[in-house]
Amino acid sequence: MPTLARPHARPMLPWRLPLHIPVAVLFSLLILGVGTAITLYHFSETRRLLDAANDQLFQGITAEVERTLGDADRAVKRGFVLLTGSPLAEATTFAERLRFLPELTGFLEADPVIDSVMIGYGDGDFLLVRRVGDDRGPWEVVDVSREGDVDEEPVAIVSRFDAALRLVDASTQPSARYEPRLSNWYRLAAASDSLIVTPPQILPQTRQTGITFARRSGAEVFAVNVGLHNLSQLLARPATPPGSRLQLVDRRHAPVASRDTPGDADGEGSAEVITSALRTHPTGHTGSLQLEDAGGRAWRVSTAPLTGFGEQHWTLVIASPEAAIFAEADRQRRHAVRFTVIAVLLCFPLAWGLSRLLTTPLHRLAHVAHALSALQFQPQPETRSVILEVDQLALAITLMRSAISRFLEMGRDLGAARDVGGVLDDVAACAREVAGARLSVVEVIDEAEGPLRRAAGDAMPPALAADRLARCILEADGPASLIAATPDSPDEHVLGIPLRTPDGDALGTLMLVDRRHPGSGLARAEVASFLLALAGSAAVALENQRLLRGRKALLRGVISMVAEAIDAKSPYTGGHCRRVTVIAQALARSAQAATDGPLAAYRLDAAGWEALEIACWLHDCGKLTTPEYVIDKATKLETLHNRIHEIRTRFEVLKRDADIAFWQGVAGGGNQANLQATRDAEWRRLDDDFAFIAHCNRGSEGMNEADLARLDLIATRTWQRTLDHRLGLSNAELARLPDTPAPLPATEPLLADGPDKVIPRANDNLFAAGNPWGFRMTVPERLYNHGELHNLKIVRGTLNDEERFKIKEHIVQTIIMLSRLPFPRDLAAVPEMACGHHETIDGRGYPRRLRADEMSVTARILAVADIFEALTAADRPYRSANTVDEALAIMGRMAEQRIIDADLFARFVQDEVWRHAPPPGVLG
Repeated sequence: MPTLARPHARPMLPWRLPLHIPVAVLFSLLILGVGTAITLYHFSETRRLLDAANDQLFQGITAEVERTLGDADRAVKRGFVLLTGSPLAEATTFAERLRFLPELTGFLEADPVIDSVMIGYGDGDFLLVRRVGDDRGPWEVVDVSREGDVDEEPVAIVSRFDAALRLVDASTQPSARYEPRLSNWYRLAAASDSLIVTPPQILPQTRQTGITFARRSGAEVFAVNVGLHNLSQLLARPATPPGSRLQLVDRRHAPVASRDTPGDADGEGSAEVITSALRTHPTGHTGSLQLEDAGGRAWRVSTAPLTGFGEQHWTLVIASPEAAIFAEADRQRRHAVRFTVIAVLLCFPLAWGLSRLLTTPLHRLAHVAHALSALQFQPQPETRSVILEVDQLALAITLMRSAISRFLEMGRDLGAARDVGGVLDDVAACAREVAGARLSVVEVIDEAEGPLRRAAGDAMPPALAADRLARCILEADGPASLIAATPDSPDEHVLGIPLRTPDGDALGTLMLVDRRHPGSGLARAEVASFLLALAGSAAVALENQRLLRGRKALLRGVISMVAEAIDAKSPYTGGHCRRVTVIAQALARSAQAATDGPLAAYRLDAAGWEALEIACWLHDCGKLTTPEYVIDKATKLETLHNRIHEIRTRFEVLKRDADIAFWQGVAGGGNQANLQATRDAEWRRLDDDFAFIAHCNRGSEGMNEADLARLDLIATRTWQRTLDHRLGLSNAELARLPDTPAPLPATEPLLADGPDKVIPRANDNLFAAGNPWGFRMTVPERLYNHGELHNLKIVRGTLNDEERFKIKEHIVQTIIMLSRLPFPRDLAAVPEMACGHHETIDGRGYPRRLRADEMSVTARILAVADIFEALTAADRPYRSANTVDEALAIMGRMAEQRIIDADLFARFVQDEVWRHAPPPGVLG
């Protein structure tokens, strides 16, 4: 049979957390994760948008710069149209040329890109008008004229005019510096009929880097200088990220103009990445690069081709620090991170409280589950949750707890029940409650008759043909679901479950009936499973009860057989155990009915009544060890037979010896009359002595001193034994005889009382001090004494001291035998009940000299019943039966002498308990 092993406990984790902590942490991490994801996404999108915006900005800057350059180019060209058509070319003196100063300054003011206007004359004269804007005036005019001797070295007159074109001061300088014909722009324009544009160069006339537009008009060449610093100012118009550098370069990558946006902390870095970008991207390429300078600073470098002055090919380069481009994204990211952290910090208490709210039902359910694992089913507060699954789990655990509790309760009741009918009623009620059915019934197979009978539950409607349904269910292997029609309902749903033992034997059925509808519990699988388990437990309990009844019947039969065997040992004590049982049970019922006095609290449960019955049947089981000739000893000389016959034979021998002496005397010539008188007198004496011995052997009357003296006198007479008395004896008998036999013929006493009649007692520790049973009895020195004179001298009755002890010893053997029987707990009181019927209230009884407070009421009840049965028993070998009145009178004196319980005896008399006893000699 498989055994159930306790599962090994799992090792505890080094640390464990309540559920609300990880829930709160996870909730906070979720907020943090979502915030981080949103932040990263927003940062990425912002970077992308800023990147796109930067590209659009660059495209806008490129378009604006290209438009500005185009406007400047067109303005310069329009100015050339005005200049070339002006009479200024015909002016030959400084004074004549000054008359055109308003026009020239107006021309420069109209286009701030133009830094200065130059006119180179074929004869070497030169006129320069440019803006300076210092403290001495905003306009500077340089004029080189050859007004005198042409061979004389001309002088350059440098004049300063204020905003109202009033002369501020004038000075002279050598004219060589201003010789136009030596300038590149003059030579290129003089050699061309079209407008020429010089590459960026240092103008010797202005000592500034710029670009010169020049065009020949006759012998004169008009030129306009566009300073690179003016172009750089044009680049300042577009808005760029802080720290950016805008730079115009020509095809040789020479800077044309540049502008640094405030905030650039590393101008060398921007120049470095621009140079690197121009090496990477060929001229005319449009695009962006991500580069790092020597310091590891990231830059975004964008390049785009432009059409410069005079159709020159320039490239616009913008180098912007990525930190500046994405400063807004970084700022928003920092704000988002701060917001996320603040949100987490603010939401954590909320998450903590929410997690506690959500996990509190789980904590309660865990407590309930732990209690269920310990099979504790105390009522618990209802657990509800706003979480559907948790609420469903709570409902499921509540139903499970109720089901397990009810199932275990039913199992406990089924296992401990003595009244199976009542338990089956509970099974039917439980099944009806769980399934929500209208009717439930348990039918069992009658052990004796065979057909099914209703054992518990509701009466089934006759229209359902319950017997036929039950037979169908018995043939099913599991739950059977049937639909039956009745006059009251066309759709009756019947769920039947067979009650089977683990071996498959059918014991009965559990049937439930309900009207068929969608919400019927009979249609639910979990209900069917519960009912199947309940039916299985009921079947096991029913089978256990049947087996228990069978075992109990067998036990009672064995006990009855032993008790009747004890009674059958003697024809005089037949039916004693049965009558004692009836009397004791009647007296126990009377004692239990007492409402006051010492017996008011006396009660017996079902196990107590069973224990009382078994104790009554077994109270004399020790008599199995008592020899029958001791139990049934009707005369003093009786052992296995009545030895009066041996003594009679000896008397016959003595009478024959007297007769032989008579005839020998006659044959010897003696007086026949005298010899006959002597013989007759001897015969009368022998007859009288034998009659006395026979009377003493009966033991019906007491012996006085004269009787004892006469027995001693008779015992002095002898007779002659001529045969060896050792012949035919057992080894035990031979061991009691002297080693040397007496010579024959041997003289033997008329009443044998020698050592061979004494049986010694073996060493016996049963009655030693401190024995485990508590026996306290005076033990005779000898086991048996079969001496004829010794037994005939018994003063009262037929038993000598050794035999009387042997009779008492039956209760000793009863105690030993019953103490060795493995009585179950509910019958553990049987030995105490059965073994106290020879004890007395005052402690003078045997074998343990118990007092009243050391004996149970039931043990004292059995003592009263045993004494009454012994007093009224018929045909005891040593006396006649007492009448009821005589027995009650004797027992009354015993109650007064505190031999039996006076309260029980009073109930015995008051309720006339003796009337329940079968008449003496009647066994059943």
